[in-house]
Amino acid sequence: MNNTILCVKWGDKYGNEYVEKLKEQVEKNCSVPFNFYCLTDRPTTKDDIQLPTHWDSHYIKDRFWAYRKLYIFNEDLFPTIKGSEFLYLDQDVLIHQDLKYFFDLEMSRPYIVRGWWNDINTCKKNFGKIISTPLNSSVIRWTRGQLRPVYDYVEKHKDIVFFSYKTIDNFYNHKFYDIHNEDEGFFKPFPKNDIYSWYKGNIFPDDMTEKKLRPDCKICLFNNSYVWKNKAEHMNQIDEIQKLW
Repeated sequence: MNNTILCVKWGDKYGNEYVEKLKEQVEKNCSVPFNFYCLTDRPTTKDDIQLPTHWDSHYIKDRFWAYRKLYIFNEDLFPTIKGSEFLYLDQDVLIHQDLKYFFDLEMSRPYIVRGWWNDINTCKKNFGKIISTPLNSSVIRWTRGQLRPVYDYVEKHKDIVFFSYKTIDNFYNHKFYDIHNEDEGFFKPFPKNDIYSWYKGNIFPDDMTEKKLRPDCKICLFNNSYVWKNKAEHMNQIDEIQKLW
């Protein structure tokens, strides 16, 4: 099978049911054959693959905390992973439509989520402050080898990268995205109405209703343990989601 779907799990933020639920969703919503793998620090099932640890010593508390996602950009680290067309999904997503759509995309460049719910003028204003990135790495689509330059950049400049960026999304925004001309640059944004945010809306400024399901879109993004009105809220605690998840 040429199509491969990946997720990454480490630590205790997500319970094991999140990967199980993600795989169930993928099986229900992908009409093309696919391989499924979970890269994790605690392999327990046949779908699990051990995460590398060679960047762990460079981790600085509260800086570049999701760096483990970047390991998947070097497929040579995982010789047992099959396929050449890759789709990465965070564990806390809700899939509305057939994932075949993503495998049919024109792949001259890799894709990343452009949060169309962001005001791009605010993102540009705060670019130098390394905040307010328009990017979200919850869904990424690439062909084998396309993302190796990102991995290689981090490997070559890891001390600077781990110190300079709090999030990998801000890193992508500064080094691998053209915020002033979004039709250019290394990453290509998924089109509007493909992917929306449960907590932030869909498209600024016209479709910004929070906590609204949009089944006409492909995927809904969450943030597990998001603080909503001063209360930590988990995806598996939301009534509207439990019916679909």
